[in-house]
Formats: sequence, structure tokens, C-alpha cells
Amino acid sequence: MQQLASEESELIRVPELWFEDDNLILRAENHIFRVSKGVLAARSSVFRDMLSFSATDGDEQIDGCPVVRLHDSPMDVTYFLRAIFDSAFFEPPPAKTELAVILGIVRLSHKYDVHFLRRRALLHLDTGFPTSLAIYEVSGSETFASDGLDDALRAISVSSEVGATWLLPTAFYFLCYSDMRDILRSPFWPLLAPLDQETTIVSYTKQRTACPPVLPFLRIPFTEGCTSLDRCSAYKEAYLADVGAWNMSDPLGSYRDWSPFESKICDYCLKKSEEYHKTARAKLWDELPAVYGLPGWDVLEKLKAEAQVLEP
Repeated sequence: MQQLASEESELIRVPELWFEDDNLILRAENHIFRVSKGVLAARSSVFRDMLSFSATDGDEQIDGCPVVRLHDSPMDVTYFLRAIFDSAFFEPPPAKTELAVILGIVRLSHKYDVHFLRRRALLHLDTGFPTSLAIYEVSGSETFASDGLDDALRAISVSSEVGATWLLPTAFYFLCYSDMRDILRSPFWPLLAPLDQETTIVSYTKQRTACPPVLPFLRIPFTEGCTSLDRCSAYKEAYLADVGAWNMSDPLGSYRDWSPFESKICDYCLKKSEEYHKTARAKLWDELPAVYGLPGWDVLEKLKAEAQVLEP
């Protein structure tokens, strides 16, 4: 009894999720939450089944309430429960939020079968990991900020865990921006499933070899309609000499602003170069899932649509 009292004294009550009148205590590591058993059971079929068994004298209790231990991180549980018990905490897009919040909620809503929260979290992830090139090109449409490498690793890990396969092409693409040494040194690298680690290593080179077909728009000799052949040819030759400075890791993000070229080559060559680049980028986007060993966009779009249907 003394040991139990000592253990209870070391527990941390989460203030925003401690309701004195409620009748269930959830515990994640040394954090405890006092919430409504009825509300939780109404939202989650897993908790409904878990709580349907009658308490016995030997069950753990705190302040007369039954205790259910969760094998999840306290932070994820906090995000998850706040999304259930505070309607203003996690609103649908376009409301802004944080990636850590989204990933915690999508993990636990998937694990505990809370359909409306899983759907909402996936909608947020869709804004940052789109399945459409047109949406990918719209800057500022994301509902969360990302730091690049570590966030891409976390997104891949959770997306694979919850079966959100359609998020993986752009997540892997963002990950492979980074130097492989930095990827392997990240504290989140060991959290990837072995298959996702293998995909990263194999696809890292594939992403870089996809770059040359997209970038050499200034290598094409558009001589038929060129109005300044000597000037255009001289600039293209000089520009190609600097090919080492091109960003080989991000072929999709290259050259969205064509104004720097306006005074360097004639209008005809500029127009043709832009058309070539646009076509090559679209082709690369269409092939992107295959770079990472994933099904085509048509299959991924179908999975995405199915996940966005609000289940009973």
C-alpha cells in the first residue's frame, strides 16, 4: 500500500484534461488524465469495448476512479484527448495547427478507432503532402509548418503505420532533399520501419537521377524560331558550364520564376524552354510514386478518397 501511495505521488496530472467530476483515469507513463468514460466510449469503439468490462476489487484505482494504462507517449495522448474534449483545439483545414499535433492525433485516432479525428488529421496532412502537382505548386496552402528532414521522417513513419500510403511520395521526396549523412544521423531515422529505410536508401539516388531530364531546358537548340541565335547559344553554353550549381535533389522545385532569363535569351527560346520544363516536371510528377516503389497516383488517389469517407 505504501509503495502504491508513493507511486501515485509521482504521477503528473495534466491540468487541461483533469475534470474532477469525471469517472475515468487514463495513464500514459507518469501522466494521468481524468475524463468522461461515456464521452470516450461514444467516440471510440476500442475504448467502448475496453470499458465494457465491470471493474473488480483488484483493479487499479485513483480517487475511486478506474485507471486504464495506455502504452502511448504522454504528449500524443494529450493531443488526442484535447481533440476529443476541446472542440476548438483541433479544427479542420484551413485552420492552422502543428505537425506534431497532427501526427499524434492521427496515430491514436487510428489505433483507438476514432473515425472523425482520423479523417480530420489526414485532411491536414494532405495539405502538406499533396497528391496533385497543381496543389504542390501552391505555396502557403499547408496548415502546418515543416522543418524538412526530421518532419519528413516522422511523417513517413506515421503514414506507414496508419496506412496513409498516398502521403508517402511527397514525404519521401521532401526527405531526399537532404544529404544522406544527415538522414542517417537523424534521431528519427531508427523509427522508420525497415521497408521505409530501404526505400529511402534506394530512392535517394533515383531522385537525383530524375533531375537531369527536367533541368536541361537551356540545352535544347530551338533554332527554328530563335530570333537571336548567337546571343542565345552563347548564354546557353555559359549557363550549362555552371551545371554543378544546380539543385539536383529538387527537380520539381526548380525554375518556377522565369524572369531572370528574360533578358538573356530571346522570347521564342524562353517560351520553348519553359514549355519543355513544364512538360518534364509533369512527367516526373506522374512517375514519382514509382521512384519510391509505390502504386501509381490513380491507386493512391482512390485510397485517399476511401479514407476521407466518414465511417459510422
